[in-house]
Amino acid sequence: MKSYTENLHKELLSILDELDRNYDPLNLVDCRLQMITDVIEQIKEKLIKYQFKKAEDEVCYFKEILPNTLSLYFYYKDKMEWDRIVRLGTDNSRFKYHDRIFSQAEHFKTEHLIFYEYYRNGETKYDNIYFSRTSTINQECKYQVRMIIDPSTPPLYCELLAKHIAYNRLEYESKKIISGNDESLHPIKSTVKPLKWTGKNVELNELGNALFETGSFNYGEATKKEIFDYLEMVFDVKVGDPYRIFQDVIRRKGSCTVFLDLLKEKLMYRIDELLN
Repeated sequence: MKSYTENLHKELLSILDELDRNYDPLNLVDCRLQMITDVIEQIKEKLIKYQFKKAEDEVCYFKEILPNTLSLYFYYKDKMEWDRIVRLGTDNSRFKYHDRIFSQAEHFKTEHLIFYEYYRNGETKYDNIYFSRTSTINQECKYQVRMIIDPSTPPLYCELLAKHIAYNRLEYESKKIISGNDESLHPIKSTVKPLKWTGKNVELNELGNALFETGSFNYGEATKKEIFDYLEMVFDVKVGDPYRIFQDVIRRKGSCTVFLDLLKEKLMYRIDELLN
């Protein structure tokens, strides 16, 4: 199921990217949302009869895999409107759009604050409750009708996570446009020599957690997992389990921030050299 969904997702992204590049606001037929819906229906059809071999597989699927595809639906519902507004709309209509996007994202965070902070902090202890279709929280009366009508319905929190991903992406892109930086994120240039992290994993863990706590990525919306995945990619290193390693960090005797202390010490020494 995981590979099936990932392959459909990859193919869908390729088609959507092509349609985005060739978007024509004067063409009244925009098939992007329908394409996403068709892919989701294919996934749901397979989910009706699919049995996960282990509970961990089900949790992983509804937390790590399916939300990425579902989020495209919520994202493009707003993106299709923005694509028309940015090309044909007035300044006032653009302002109203951005205001709605920000309000939508903030309302979602407020309404689902506990779950939002749980996911943002990279926690995992309640995953079997949030992302299992048979868990108590997904069998409550107010949600049960959805499951009866459609047996392939994913857990409620899988859908909420998909909305969070979509709203976060929309908010981030809107902020980039307002700040005057509406270009797509640039990949690392091929002419730049890649750097490999040769320090200790625990040191990179300190750095990653500090960057998370300071909200240094995506206006503070990046999760710990996203930050560590990015550090692994950029610095060509396997961090290991960042949550287990962080427990080693906080159990240190003396200073818990040995590496960050060293960074400050070295930088201050260099500054003093230049000033004196």
